[in-house]
Amino acid sequence: MRNRLRIGLAVVIGTLSIVAMADSADAQSKVGWVDLDRILAEYEEFRTAEELFRQDAALWEADFDSVQEIYFTKVEDYQKQRLLLSEDTRKQREQELADMERSVITVKTQLEQKAEQRRAELTNPILQRIQEVVELVATEEDYDYIINASQIYMTPNGLQFAPIMYAKKKLDLTDRVFEELGKLK
Repeated sequence: MRNRLRIGLAVVIGTLSIVAMADSADAQSKVGWVDLDRILAEYEEFRTAEELFRQDAALWEADFDSVQEIYFTKVEDYQKQRLLLSEDTRKQREQELADMERSVITVKTQLEQKAEQRRAELTNPILQRIQEVVELVATEEDYDYIINASQIYMTPNGLQFAPIMYAKKKLDLTDRVFEELGKLK
């Protein structure tokens, strides 16, 4: 976790250093920023993809819950009966429960991998399209830099920070990106 904080700080410092060097080397540098969090929250295609993912995830979660419920029921039954069982039967049931626990963990891991894959399948083409539109806007409007001004998410220490600490609103290209995304339909 500490490494993520260091990486985040390095990104912030690196971004600000690049902008500062560009400004000192060329007084005509054009810098803009995009609020990717806002685009992802408001862009209908991304919201639709996230809704599809949530629907799939709800089904997977229900499947996992039923597998887990069977396991918990068997554990509960064993706990109630264990004092009445012979030593051999108790060992056999404990082994069955241990095997079942490993199976539940395996199912959970497989579902998490399936969820990651499905989310990427649904969202990566949209994220690529957004990146291409940002590059199109930057090229057409002759920007030297477009910086993602979205928040870098919560660190373990509870800190939030972004690569840009200050930006003039007139440099926000988010609406322009939405215009171009709207043309793609």
